[in-house]
Amino acid sequence: GYDIAADGSITLSSLGALLTRPFDSPEAVAAGIASPYSGFRGTVAQSLRPYPQYNTINNRSNPNGNSTYHALQLEAEKRFTRGLTLLANYTWAKTISDGDVQAGGGPGGQTFYNRALEKAISTNDVPHIVNVSYIYELPFGRGKRWLSSGVAARIAGGWSVTGIQQYSVGKPIALSANNTLPLFNALLRPDAVPGAQRKLSWDRFDPNVDRYINPAAFAVPAPLRFGTAARAYTDLRAPALYNESFGAIKRTPLKENLVLTFRAEFFNAFNRVVFSAPAANVSNANFGRVSGQANAPRQGQVALRLEF
Repeated sequence: GYDIAADGSITLSSLGALLTRPFDSPEAVAAGIASPYSGFRGTVAQSLRPYPQYNTINNRSNPNGNSTYHALQLEAEKRFTRGLTLLANYTWAKTISDGDVQAGGGPGGQTFYNRALEKAISTNDVPHIVNVSYIYELPFGRGKRWLSSGVAARIAGGWSVTGIQQYSVGKPIALSANNTLPLFNALLRPDAVPGAQRKLSWDRFDPNVDRYINPAAFAVPAPLRFGTAARAYTDLRAPALYNESFGAIKRTPLKENLVLTFRAEFFNAFNRVVFSAPAANVSNANFGRVSGQANAPRQGQVALRLEF
């Protein structure tokens, strides 16, 4: 079990370090710990489990998780106005959950028996998403507004330009600490320092110098205590996503049933760098530091296809 102290911190039962001792040790016997069944050999913590005969129980269809999702979704579409097709959408959303801690085996967390401790902004929450895609047939060539005949129509005709632009806020960062509790719990979270700013401010973030998370805002919990930090915070997110990809296509009819198609495509055309989420384990010396890139650098490809 656990108790909630006057300052709001969560502490384990008064058994404390006795949880790690054999159930039949003199200290455990003095505390009134009894064998759960004949022939039991294990720790005090194991003897107090609902099913002390098992070290691990995996329930692959655990229904104990709950999620709430609310969203406003807007979309605009325009088709073939002077060769332009446009699709744009925006999502404003919020997801709260206590069940996305451990995929596959059901919800985990600091304690299985108090799901309220896990309820927080979902680690898959993305409150703002904007997507824009378009294709524009250039007004040149046969049947178009300009250069509709002759050699110029052949060279300038059949071209289309395309684009996909994506922008979204980063997902919340799931905080943790090295799990030292003898309770068979899935994980341990850090303590939250009241009043401390969780995300550091900087004009230009340099991962070689700057920390993304303020290390003074979190601390390793004292022995035999759950951490007081929430599973995730709305103001502590991975870096936002920005991506622009563009392409150009030219279709050239050679004969009645023969078309030559040329494509050139460029992904992350502006070569934006989206940093990965920082180290989120407060027990790690690199806590709060970013060590990787979440997106791919600029890439391009060209293709030539003969359709018949």
